[in-house]
Amino acid sequence: MAIRLHINHKNLDNQKESELHLMPCKIHGDECAKVSSFFKPYIREINDEYYYGSFRGYLLQGKKVIIPAEYKGITFIENKKADTENKDRHLYNTGTFSQFTYWNYDRIPSKNDALAAALDWIDIAEAVSYYFISNYYLLAVNILITLLNNFQLHSPEI
Repeated sequence: MAIRLHINHKNLDNQKESELHLMPCKIHGDECAKVSSFFKPYIREINDEYYYGSFRGYLLQGKKVIIPAEYKGITFIENKKADTENKDRHLYNTGTFSQFTYWNYDRIPSKNDALAAALDWIDIAEAVSYYFISNYYLLAVNILITLLNNFQLHSPEI
């Protein structure tokens, strides 16, 4: 089974930013919800970064997470779920986001949370790839210089 992502690249930069909330629970359903009516009015700002909220009577503590500037978050919807596991799934682009609010039940979100650790891998992957690309580039330049030097030493004079 393959998951196919359908992205309209022409409208990607012009799409309105979505407001996302990552909840610490599984909600059985994928219908639209009136978040602006039933959830958003109950969010209280602690400071510029942290928030209090509640969902179905549970106190939530949240934090705004900003996506790195060189990345763009994309939201998708699956119009028709696959009947069986062997069928391809098709997800369609519905919007973009540059930040989202991450919520916890029992504690203020911190660097110890799995989500924060996963997002740290973006920086780690960039640093590691830069290191390897830089080293391979230097290796390629050194090989090229060596080849050119050998070529000059062994080339017949014209």
